[in-house]
Amino acid sequence: MIYPLELPRARRPLYRDYGGKSGLIQTQQDARKGSRLGKLWHFMLPYLKDYAAESSVHGIRYLADPKMRKFERVIWLLILVTTSIGAIVVYVDLNELYQTVRIQTTIKNTMLPIFRIPFPSIGLCPRNRLNWKMLENEAVDHFLGANVSAAQKDLFVKFFTAAGDPHLSRLNEMSNFFRNKTLTDELHMLDHLDLREVYKFIQFRCQDLFHTCRWRGNPVNCCEVIEYQFTEAGLCFVFNTEISPESRQKAKEDKYYPLRTPQYGEGSGLDLFVRLNRSFIRPGKRGINVMIKQPQQWSDVVRHVPHEAHTRISVTPRFTVTDERTRTVTPEVRRCIFGDEVDNPHYKNFPDFEYWFGNCRSRCHQEHVLNLCKCSPSIFFPVSDKDNFTACRASDFKCLYDNRFTFSIERHPEEDDFVKNPFKESMICDCFTSCTQLVFDRVFTTTTLDNNETDTEAGTMRLDIFYQSGWLIQYQTTMRFTFVELLASFGGIIGLFLGASLLSAFELAYYFSIGLYLYIHGKRKLKKPEPRVLTIPFGQRKITPIKF
Repeated sequence: MIYPLELPRARRPLYRDYGGKSGLIQTQQDARKGSRLGKLWHFMLPYLKDYAAESSVHGIRYLADPKMRKFERVIWLLILVTTSIGAIVVYVDLNELYQTVRIQTTIKNTMLPIFRIPFPSIGLCPRNRLNWKMLENEAVDHFLGANVSAAQKDLFVKFFTAAGDPHLSRLNEMSNFFRNKTLTDELHMLDHLDLREVYKFIQFRCQDLFHTCRWRGNPVNCCEVIEYQFTEAGLCFVFNTEISPESRQKAKEDKYYPLRTPQYGEGSGLDLFVRLNRSFIRPGKRGINVMIKQPQQWSDVVRHVPHEAHTRISVTPRFTVTDERTRTVTPEVRRCIFGDEVDNPHYKNFPDFEYWFGNCRSRCHQEHVLNLCKCSPSIFFPVSDKDNFTACRASDFKCLYDNRFTFSIERHPEEDDFVKNPFKESMICDCFTSCTQLVFDRVFTTTTLDNNETDTEAGTMRLDIFYQSGWLIQYQTTMRFTFVELLASFGGIIGLFLGASLLSAFELAYYFSIGLYLYIHGKRKLKKPEPRVLTIPFGQRKITPIKF
């Protein structure tokens, strides 16, 4: 006998419902029910739970742990949000510091011996630098010829007398000459002259000016250690220079040149007597302009030193070096230029010269002269075959004189933000320092000259240039934060707040790129199983469930 309860019961359908109740798999609902966001959530929920269970970031796995209660999951969620916000705030602050204060200058050495740097180059530019007897006699015959007219001779003498103490920033001293319209109109008659050669010819000779010289307390031949050099103050006598071809060659062959000294104090540097016979001294033209600069520098500012005086010049060097790692930022950020960054628009320098801040300023001055007068005065700036410039002739000095106010003032581009400037016409120079920069601070002290110090009563002065101390402070400019240091700091922040690492970032990227693609692709391949007819033999009868 067969009892009805022993017969197999029909199973609930997998993908259909009876009376509105779902099947065994709750996530597979009718596509027509629920919003798109809800369907997406049910679709992504298994994958998110899998990532949370496998994530290496501390705390995330607690959000999907089935053993955790709901309020515990909420607590861990708040902890994750708080630590994430803390990590972001600290990183933003660190990144701002990286972007804004990337360069810093610190003291590298407070006791660097002074013999590690060259002794400064000393330029001596006498205000009485022209031999008037030579100018009025031999110079006229040498440059104009024996048959020169009286008018041309007079023009020659008066022009070079007016320009006897030339300086680019003091061209106003030629006012008396250019106020004479007749002389100004006839100035073209001297255009064939090479002004450099004329100045060399009528300049006082070394032996006419220097009486005795001592270097480091030892007597030396003044004319062997001092040479002629053109500067922005005209033709000067320069000690310890590396500008001329001869001095550059000497620097290559002699490792002790430019000269250095390990001593400091009075008499330990350059000590010299300047003697000029009173018959050569013109009224109102007394004293010497002293220039202190680097040996490879073309020119610098001058300071007037009076005659009949003993002037002591105490020099304190400041030496700054820049780390090579700072090349990762632009010169605008580090505010200095390496010597090989010639393609930078802020790089201004004379051909074959080493880049210095002073050389950049002189080049800037030359560019302003070229822009206004279309020529470069050879008595103020170097002459090079690599520059396609026209040398200024005698008649071009009228243009230089007309723009004298522009050439007498140099301004920085940012100066107007801080200083009310009454000068409309000026030279604007935005020069960066050299990344290896040497600057000399000087203190001038002048006392009465004791005539017993020399064996002559002629116009005499004594100059003593020396180091103030035997040591100097060396500064170093470095990167405050490099990208590697920023990355290391970021890793420390993430590890501190979230317990994560770089692998955690790759893991996150993988899960939401390749892993997510494989998950979606795998879901699309799943097909719903076809309903099967289940036939159960029971004796001679068959029970067949019918698909509705």
